[in-house]
Amino acid sequence: MSKRTAIIDIGSNSARMAIFEKSSRFAFHLIHETKSRVRIGEGAYNFNGILQEPALKRAYIALEEFGHIIKSFKCTKTLCLATSALRDAPNASAFIRKIHSELNIQIKIIEGPKEAYYGAVGALNYLKELQDAVTIDIGGGSTELAKIENGTIVETISLNIGTVRLKELFFDKKIPLQNVRAFLHQEIEKIPQRFSAHAMIGIGGTLRSLSKIIMERMNYPLKTVHGFEYDVDEYTEFIDAIVNSDVLGLKDLGIRKDRLDTMREGCIIFQSIYQKLGISHIVTSGAGIREGAYLCDLLRSCHHKFHPEFKLSLRSLKDRFSMTEKENLFIKQTALTLFDVLLPIHGISSDYKQELGVAAELHTIGTKLGFYQNQLHSFYFILNNLNYGFSHEQKMLIAMLVKYHVNKLPSVEDMLIYKALLPDIQTVQWLSFLLALSKAINSDLRQSPVVLSYQNHTLTIQSQSKLFLAKEQIKQLLKPASFAIIIKSL
Repeated sequence: MSKRTAIIDIGSNSARMAIFEKSSRFAFHLIHETKSRVRIGEGAYNFNGILQEPALKRAYIALEEFGHIIKSFKCTKTLCLATSALRDAPNASAFIRKIHSELNIQIKIIEGPKEAYYGAVGALNYLKELQDAVTIDIGGGSTELAKIENGTIVETISLNIGTVRLKELFFDKKIPLQNVRAFLHQEIEKIPQRFSAHAMIGIGGTLRSLSKIIMERMNYPLKTVHGFEYDVDEYTEFIDAIVNSDVLGLKDLGIRKDRLDTMREGCIIFQSIYQKLGISHIVTSGAGIREGAYLCDLLRSCHHKFHPEFKLSLRSLKDRFSMTEKENLFIKQTALTLFDVLLPIHGISSDYKQELGVAAELHTIGTKLGFYQNQLHSFYFILNNLNYGFSHEQKMLIAMLVKYHVNKLPSVEDMLIYKALLPDIQTVQWLSFLLALSKAINSDLRQSPVVLSYQNHTLTIQSQSKLFLAKEQIKQLLKPASFAIIIKSL
């Protein structure tokens, strides 16, 4: 696998490019992303799918400039995928030959089921663990779905309904909404009933835009749309309002300018499908076809799926910013042992041990940016980068533990902004303290083995080392409960 790989996705509405850089065998991160609303499918749906010359010129210019970006980043591999508009177009071959001949970019047209598969691979590997769900990717010319059972993609389907297609065939011609619904019904009936599920994973621009608006309406504490979840029942009226609105009404509903001409179309497709499949919960994915194509190349010997214990964001952050990984792993083990030893007085659910362990592994990553207030740098690194493989609640808790693992316990005021995503104050304080204590025990960075025990309201730390620095550090810690801490030599 190349160190830097560019993935281009030419859809009916937009051409997008992502550039990924590897940091270790399976870890990577996004280093550049760009898009152009070339609308290569514009006008084609009224002319039997034939791509129109103005749209082809826009696509050519965009790909030409994508090529300059690829050279600037010194990418050693480029994958260029084309979806609905080109696979439907009788004149696609001529355009593909021209791009290859003049720009040295090889476009590969992928079929609908393959497009659905790539989207599902991206979502499965980027999101928290999901056992049973259906993915939906609403594009300009088509909509793709994939059924996930027991964490595995078992079936995919592609439907010839998309935002640009509906816009040109119906909305631009002022055709009544009931006619649009009748057209959609015919196509949606092709979806097997076995695709029904409780949860739907939303991929693509329409559903990400919808999630962003919902997040704003509810004053959601994070800005990260990837991993955002909501229940459909709570927003059926809002989605109805979008579907039945005119352009002026869409502005009033908070729809961005660049989505005014496709948001109704996307939402009516979304609405029709989630109603048919009985969906009640939506999980938003920031990953789609580009990420899926990259992962299929990267994980070709692993059935296109990371090992269950592998966390992409965690490994990538450690690769790039960890300076004391060995010591941090020792602190992690100490923190997890302390969690078990002090269980009689903190009573916290073991479900939080994972977040405590990850916080221990990442608590120093901000030091590379600057030593002073490094825990604050680490907090923002985690808040903005620990996106893949973790829920918003997990990410938020990990960030808070790292931010307050010094000589202060987080207060109610500290947690107020993010309260909706955090457990109770006692849990956060205890986990923060356990991380701080574990770090203090390893103050000399020797990773000296310790024996920990708790009895008669006293935590005893035994070690063959003197732990002189540790004693000083421990004295400065604020404890979330009243108990003694003594250090003994073995």
